[in-house]
Amino acid sequence: MNLTLELLVEYLIATAILIGIVIVTYVIGRMVKYFVTYMAGKTGFSDWMAKFHLGKAILRSGMTIGEFFGKVSMWLILITGTLFGLATWFALVNYAYATTLILDIVNTYVYGFVKTFIIIVVGFLLTDAFIGYVYKGGESGGQLEFLSPVGEYLRLLFYLAVLIFALDVGGLSVKTLTMILIPVVWGLTIIMIILIAGKIAVEVLERARK
Repeated sequence: MNLTLELLVEYLIATAILIGIVIVTYVIGRMVKYFVTYMAGKTGFSDWMAKFHLGKAILRSGMTIGEFFGKVSMWLILITGTLFGLATWFALVNYAYATTLILDIVNTYVYGFVKTFIIIVVGFLLTDAFIGYVYKGGESGGQLEFLSPVGEYLRLLFYLAVLIFALDVGGLSVKTLTMILIPVVWGLTIIMIILIAGKIAVEVLERARK
């Protein structure tokens, strides 16, 4: 009877600690969300991001850029805090295997997602900046119409490369994804070559007529 009562007390204490961790995590997550949203607008980060394709895509989703990053930060904190709370609960009731399993999930998937997310954001921004530079060169040389399909093709290739690299760094297997994308990339390459060849042929014919 005493043993049962002790176990009950342990479970109650562990549950109370779990609830406390979840509540504190929720409060911290909400505070971080508001802080990130506020700072994104205050520092001009949202306006700067809106110049890139990634920022425009976020705006089309119905959220501001600050809200997007704020929500991502909040959910990461909530998920991580809840998992740590569960790990603490299992540790207090002497389920070491479950504790280790949850901590492995945090280390593998949550941390992996953070790395993947950062690489994707930075990689997409660098890609957009590079393609924007290509377009500016086309504007000065009067070749914007010719460079537009080439630029979008390069953007797609770089996006795919960044995505695959980010997933690989995040700890996910990209072998199957790579095998699927190879014929897609080759198909896009062939289409792009045909478009470029057609464009060149049209220009040559127009000059020949003149």
